[in-house]
Amino acid sequence: MNPRHFKRHEMLNEATGRLILKAAFEAQGFTITENYTLQVDQSAVELDGYDPVARVGYEYSTSEDGLDFSLLDGLMLQNHCRVFVIDEQLADDAQDILSAVFEFFRELETGAE
Repeated sequence: MNPRHFKRHEMLNEATGRLILKAAFEAQGFTITENYTLQVDQSAVELDGYDPVARVGYEYSTSEDGLDFSLLDGLMLQNHCRVFVIDEQLADDAQDILSAVFEFFRELETGAE
């Protein structure tokens, strides 16, 4: 079989993923601050984007991020915020990101966890 018939799996890079997420959140009416440091008590997490008034944000997670998921989960459990996280391994294209983020928006609207 001719090798050009095989599609190589390529993930979206972080800059593109973040651009897509920022546009989606802003289209929903959120005012996004990029590279936002969320600090609660003695804990801090830097998010790719966050609306401090709505307490809603996002993170396009890459292997280089070093995001402390247990800390982020703790902040969300304390109801300090809601954060959409998508792993770069799950984002083949913009449609993958948009499908997942719009499900997150539906959960926000209905109050689902």
